[in-house]
Amino acid sequence: METQAPSGSLYAFTETRIDLEALDQGSVVQVQLPASRGSRTPRRILSTTAGPASFNNEEAYSRSCLASASSIYFSRLDKYPRNFLWRVLENNKVLELRATDLRKPEDIKAEATVILQIGLPSAIRKGGVALADDGGDTLSVFVLTKSNDLFTITIPNQSFYHVASLEEDAGKWCKTFRPSSFVLSTPHRLVAGSPGQLVVALADGKLLTLNRKDGQDGSIWQEISYHDGKWGSSLRGLINWQGNNTVRYDGSILDQNAAVAVDFSPSRTHLLTVSANHTLKIRNLARSSNVFSMDLLGQRREPQDISRVMLDPGSPEILRVFEADGAIAGDEYYAITYSPHDGGQFKIWAVRDADQGKLGVRFLHSDDALKPPDPDPDPESKTVWKVADFKVGGGTQGSGMKFWLLMTSNKRYKIYNLSFDLVDLPAAWNDKWVLVATETLGQRQPPQISLSDPRDASETWLDYLLYPGRYTRPILETALSIYRSARKLTSLDDTKATLEERLSSAIMAYVRSQSVKDDADSGTPFAQYRESMQQEWGLLHQEVQDLDRLTWQPLTLTFDEPFGVPCSVFAGGCSFIRGCGDVEAIARNTSAAWQDLPEFFEVPSIEDGSERMPTLPEELSILIEGAASFRRTFSATFKHDCHKFLSSELWQDPAYSVADRISNYYEHCGFAEEVTDSAIDSLKESLRPLGSFEGLTSDHFLAIIKRLPHSMTTGSSLVSTKLGLKVLVRGAQEMLNLHAQILFDLLMVVVFIELEAPEEVMSESNLNTSNVFMALSEQMQVYEFMQWLASSVWAGQDERPKNPNENATSTKQGGASLTVLESLFAADVRPQPRERRFQSGFLTDTIQDLLFHILGGNYTSVTLDQVLVFVQCNLLKQGDIDLASDFAQFLPTTAWSIYIRGRLHLKLGERVEAAMCFKKAAYKMAAQPSFPQTNQRDRRGSGSEKNRAAQHYHDASAELLSLKEAGYLAKGLAKYYTHITHLFQDASYPSSAADFARLAIQFTSESSELQTILLKSLFTSSLQTSDIQSAYTSLVRLPQKEQGELLPEFVKALLTLPHGPKELLELPWPAHFHAAIDEELANARLHSQIISHKPVAASTQRDWRKILAAWRLRHGDFRGAAAALYPQLQSLVSLNQKGKEKAGVMSQSKTGGSRYSNEGTTKGNRGADEAYLSVINLMACIDSGEPEKRESWLLSKVDGGKRRVVTIEEVRKGWQRELDRRSVVEGGRWGFGMAGDEMDLG
Repeated sequence: METQAPSGSLYAFTETRIDLEALDQGSVVQVQLPASRGSRTPRRILSTTAGPASFNNEEAYSRSCLASASSIYFSRLDKYPRNFLWRVLENNKVLELRATDLRKPEDIKAEATVILQIGLPSAIRKGGVALADDGGDTLSVFVLTKSNDLFTITIPNQSFYHVASLEEDAGKWCKTFRPSSFVLSTPHRLVAGSPGQLVVALADGKLLTLNRKDGQDGSIWQEISYHDGKWGSSLRGLINWQGNNTVRYDGSILDQNAAVAVDFSPSRTHLLTVSANHTLKIRNLARSSNVFSMDLLGQRREPQDISRVMLDPGSPEILRVFEADGAIAGDEYYAITYSPHDGGQFKIWAVRDADQGKLGVRFLHSDDALKPPDPDPDPESKTVWKVADFKVGGGTQGSGMKFWLLMTSNKRYKIYNLSFDLVDLPAAWNDKWVLVATETLGQRQPPQISLSDPRDASETWLDYLLYPGRYTRPILETALSIYRSARKLTSLDDTKATLEERLSSAIMAYVRSQSVKDDADSGTPFAQYRESMQQEWGLLHQEVQDLDRLTWQPLTLTFDEPFGVPCSVFAGGCSFIRGCGDVEAIARNTSAAWQDLPEFFEVPSIEDGSERMPTLPEELSILIEGAASFRRTFSATFKHDCHKFLSSELWQDPAYSVADRISNYYEHCGFAEEVTDSAIDSLKESLRPLGSFEGLTSDHFLAIIKRLPHSMTTGSSLVSTKLGLKVLVRGAQEMLNLHAQILFDLLMVVVFIELEAPEEVMSESNLNTSNVFMALSEQMQVYEFMQWLASSVWAGQDERPKNPNENATSTKQGGASLTVLESLFAADVRPQPRERRFQSGFLTDTIQDLLFHILGGNYTSVTLDQVLVFVQCNLLKQGDIDLASDFAQFLPTTAWSIYIRGRLHLKLGERVEAAMCFKKAAYKMAAQPSFPQTNQRDRRGSGSEKNRAAQHYHDASAELLSLKEAGYLAKGLAKYYTHITHLFQDASYPSSAADFARLAIQFTSESSELQTILLKSLFTSSLQTSDIQSAYTSLVRLPQKEQGELLPEFVKALLTLPHGPKELLELPWPAHFHAAIDEELANARLHSQIISHKPVAASTQRDWRKILAAWRLRHGDFRGAAAALYPQLQSLVSLNQKGKEKAGVMSQSKTGGSRYSNEGTTKGNRGADEAYLSVINLMACIDSGEPEKRESWLLSKVDGGKRRVVTIEEVRKGWQRELDRRSVVEGGRWGFGMAGDEMDLG
């Protein structure tokens, strides 16, 4: 019975692509191997620490970044690392190796992020790379080059953590061997059965096995050659035959018996090969003989017919060996082969005893032609698809097995999956095929610029191109180089310019150069300018897409059989295949696809107690597709207006009823002008299977919402690796974008039906548009927030912020740029355990766990408002003010949120706005909150309610608030305002700090410790703002101990002000301050500090004595005032005495006479007069009692630190001598400087 080619149409899986950029800076290590054995060529190791490379053209990019061959090797044992991706780069001269594990045990802290790039002395042969391991701590890599050298590279697993293990001489871990068989025959393909057993397929049809014993390093191998035993086989090895039954491949001529596919039996006692002549052969390795040989389709072919069925040696993926213990009694293992002839057929071979030949090997399901699915069943299509790769495995005892199939056509590809039982394979082959959805971030519709969008086209395009994970930096850098070259633009001189700046400058430079050519009078209209910008960005995007298509050209399909993880490998990346989530499956499939497999998926009605039939997935698919088609009729401007208004409306407190909100949305966006009659008719037609508008129910909409992630599975003892986090975030981005688009489409339909559907039609409907609108709006609010997390990037972060609600260990993140989603939430989600079911399904579960974890996970008491504030606190703690400012649009209006918004304003330097926020939040932040149980600490308890409040705010703020700061909250307004005072003080805003200190003092009790703290804060802030009256008031209210500590600071600050001395004298100082202030004014250290201060830099050294004298005079201390001024008087007298012989200046007149000039002494005489008069007057005011007992004296310091009594008579005599001296000088009776000449004072 002939089976027709199936054509699967149900999308049950999707792929999550990741690029292969380094996860850490400096993690790429380049190793150059010696040219040959015995070479003295030095080994080089270079750590790559620079950013992504830029290439001048497509060829250079392809050579360095795209692989000509690549695959993933899965180790036999469950260890870390166990998955290794290898790639061949640089014209087949570089072999790249990296670990690709998505998870690891939590007790392993190190990350295997090192990328090894091993340079070979000659090009690697196609099919010349094989990997093997024995379950130990090393990976054996075998490389066959075109120089016929076999390289055995033994790499310790630790090398993928760090390169120290490779720092020794290359000769110790890399050995070279050239088999003697290569002299007569060219090697064609290399296969490794174990680290000590290799098989090389030779061009002449022979097979060469290479064996080495345990402990041998690969420099010596034992060679055993196998052939078919005919005399011609040895002759072909000596003569280069070329005819119809040979084929040229990779520079060699392959005989028809040359093996194009090789695989070992599970016991490695037999070797299965598919020869170029369309034959499956089994060889017994121990007996060195063929035991079985048969055409792939079981047909007998004449020798002249062989040329028509020769296989392409470049398609080695046509043979797979697998086990299915217990499936069919007596069978040892199975093999599946593919033949591209006779319409393409798969055959399954059951092997009971290969040594019995055809008696021990048989076709399974021999009567069925198992043809691959037809990706394009249209009979008029001329597209040619071919089988590129396939994998089979999984299941238990032949049940629940998985068949994965990769089909390609040029650069297009499709991946199919078939779940089957081995014994009933034909029953599933025709109608159980499902597809893998391959739509990715890079394939999204490019942005369309709306005329109503106030943003520049560059900003919109940059958001699109630089969206995390959409395009790699090498692609963007190379596309920019190609664009500049095509437009003849010079490179940007600023080497520090970011990629974003260089992209914008290139587009702007060309548009401006074209604008210069326009008429200078008319200029370039704005509309034309926007059109030119859009056009140039589109051209740049085309270059990006061309490079991206090359990057995602499929190479192989891999399958981690023990754990059921399929993965497709591309030229520049890889993708992990996962099962579709519920909403993903509904959205990606048509109703017809669901009707083919009605039992595959079921979405029950969410109406409790409803007697309606369950809402089936095909009904939801009809609704989603109809809403999407309705949206596609909208113009770019209309969609932009709808998104913009909705974004602003979602995050505002609803001030209107639901009906008014729907009406306002309808009118503001202009539905009446945008929606045409044809669009309405199309929407009705698409919904006709549901009964058009009147057939819609609330269940249809709410069932979709119900299938969004709303639960979280239990965790495991595993943690995600950095690559695992990358996959997790990419999957979340895809899921978020799809879910958000569906919600938006449904909302558009609800708004339209509410205001456009005839009332008589909807009166009989079970659709409550208000309830559905509210439900959709709430979900859109959540998804807009999560989309922001997935698209916002912060760079240069060394450690992810800590989530206090989880106990996961911190994950170092190197120098790579991270999304907020990855750094805040992804690392806390534990990967699903492997033992539950195939991992492609649980990768999706982990992604959904992540989305639910963002909203608090299984902690039902955590609200969206709390999560939003938690994120903002993390942004502020990390110091990313730009991101925090952008995120502020999502903050709710709770007191906690308003307080955090105030912290943001404080970071931005907006102290007025910050103060307003702090005051607005004061009452509730000062009150005792209710505490949801959100973490282990809360469940254990934490002592008193006060301590619990501090811990709560410490955790809820992501440790933005220290425990000390959090201790001021929830303890009354006095404590709260004290905390705000400290915030403003730390931010150097003394005026605001003083304002909040005054507020706090109002709520404190007199003489309390808190009041003392606040008064000191108010005092300090007041001094900083030169508010002397406020500082004085605070000072006098403080306890005497604190007064004594702060008084020197106050006096110093006061004397530095222009009118400070006056204020010092006028303040009503209590009596106990007098002595302390007097002491401070007399302090010599204070004097020097005042003199050096800028505001009084023009004052002289005498000023402080006058201030001290004024202070003492103000309080009736005449003797003290005179004592303060007397040293100044002594200084003036001493100065005059030293310069008395130079007090005059001789000047020669024109007539030869002379005259005396006293201009230089006038100022000094005036100062001496003032000093004498001040001291004499003050001493004259000294009164010790009765007039006859009046004692006018003071104490003055002399040399040596001693003091002596100075009376008023001495001072008067000194003044008289000074007056006499001036008289002599003015009369010209001075000496001439000769010895013995003195002034004549007589």
